[in-house]
Amino acid sequence: METTVNWEEVRQLQSLCEKHDGITLKLNWDILNIRPKGDKQDLTIYRDGTLVAFLGRYSFGSKLEICGMVHPDHRRQGIFSDVMRSALDDWAINNHAEILLNAPSNSNAAKAFLSTISCQFSCSEYQMKYNPTGDTLPPHLAKVYLRPSVDSDRELLIQLDVEGFGETPEEAATQYSEVSLQDNYSRYDMIIKDEKPVGKIRVIRDKGESWIYGFVISSAVRGQGIGSDTLRQVIDRERNEGYDVWLEVALSNPNAQKLYESAGFQILQVQDYYVFTK
Repeated sequence: METTVNWEEVRQLQSLCEKHDGITLKLNWDILNIRPKGDKQDLTIYRDGTLVAFLGRYSFGSKLEICGMVHPDHRRQGIFSDVMRSALDDWAINNHAEILLNAPSNSNAAKAFLSTISCQFSCSEYQMKYNPTGDTLPPHLAKVYLRPSVDSDRELLIQLDVEGFGETPEEAATQYSEVSLQDNYSRYDMIIKDEKPVGKIRVIRDKGESWIYGFVISSAVRGQGIGSDTLRQVIDRERNEGYDVWLEVALSNPNAQKLYESAGFQILQVQDYYVFTK
């Protein structure tokens, strides 16, 4: 079992697995891209000098997410069972109240593996791609504007995640404790109305795609068109830069779903989460 990771080899293995299985893996490249050198959260297995398995561990406060893959030519050999046993070490078990296993909803290989371990289905996230033919959002009317987040916004970013996603303050804080708010891969923007921040939105750019995450409008100002105006600005900005625009959302909020669909977003992929029962 190796903990030193060659990220280009991981990308190549991801591409191979996705093409072979007809799936999209969620490896959280925004996190992997900024892993400190020598970090041991991610595990790899090599056979004859070839990367045949990768498992990423993503710690969010009291929650740990796990996602991985095995080379198609090396499956049914117990490789992923071995790497999973290594991943569920004392650090993972003792420092996290909940461990979530992530798998594409349409992955037969993942379903076969999950049926062999102790876990229960928790929820699904929907990955939606922007299609301009379905876009009925009005043009930007200057109700709000966006500005890049700065360090002094971190406390508000945490508060908005607590309000918008039901996270604990500790869980939300871990996402902002070490990350840069602006880097080559992602940007956090504050949503400003009447010169006051009323929400936030994050965009991650990778391989010609822009992914929208963490979109929250403060409950005190919802229903005023701020969400649709913000989405209009972000869609236009990213498309003008030549990116395909995607969203990832749980869709547990019908108002949010209605907004995204009115903007032209269509569900193309689904990611399932399973709770590992210790």
